Amino acid sequence: MERTINLSSDEFGEFFRCLSILRDNCNDVDIREGIIRQRSNDNASIFEIDLTSLIQDVSFPLTNLPEKLDLLKSFLEQEVEIEVKEGAFSFRDQYSMLEVETPALEFVDNKFMDAEELSTVFTYEEDKLIIDYEFPDVVSRRISSWSQVYHLTTIQVIFEGETASIVTRSQSKDQYAKFTGNIVSNVVINNCSSNLVTTPFLIEHDSDIEFKMYESTQPSVLINKFFTKLGEVDVVIYTRSSLVKEED
Repeated sequence: MERTINLSSDEFGEFFRCLSILRDNCNDVDIREGIIRQRSNDNASIFEIDLTSLIQDVSFPLTNLPEKLDLLKSFLEQEVEIEVKEGAFSFRDQYSMLEVETPALEFVDNKFMDAEELSTVFTYEEDKLIIDYEFPDVVSRRISSWSQVYHLTTIQVIFEGETASIVTRSQSKDQYAKFTGNIVSNVVINNCSSNLVTTPFLIEHDSDIEFKMYESTQPSVLINKFFTKLGEVDVVIYTRSSLVKEED
């Protein structure tokens, strides 16, 4: 079924920003009915981005995402028409048009994950909530800065009974940072830690990052859910982590 979506310059800019947060994390993007729900290249995270407020329920995949973003960047600050038809889709403004043949989905690296598959991969119950914390923007920016300077892929949650702290060390162990502490835990956990991937803090975002950590159905496995916004678009990132007993 052919579909045409008309985006204002602001709407296309927001659409472009949403795709751009995947540039360093996904080779491809597979949009299904206006939703992105797919694994990162390293399988450490699952991104869920609801674009229906911008592109309604259209579906199309963009392979070689960094290259496509470089091309789509030229349409910024213009009104853009997205047309999806049998075998191809296109982007067009008043000056130019870019048409892309729809690739076979088996060749898309980061495949779409339906809601049922997501719930199977990340099994948890709301009443098993351990931490519900909102990272202020100033804290998330510090985590981002430290992670980039020291090439960190994870930070640590240190459990201290009824509270928890977010910390990290440089790889050489000569520098230590405590980003925030006194986070209230719903479960008393002593002398344990869990590593969080830094991806949610490295991507562009426009709101505080809401962080929820759950017990999973697997022993010593935790489910982490990060929620933020990019413009008016909801961005959710799911990850797993292990609950590790600290050595005395």
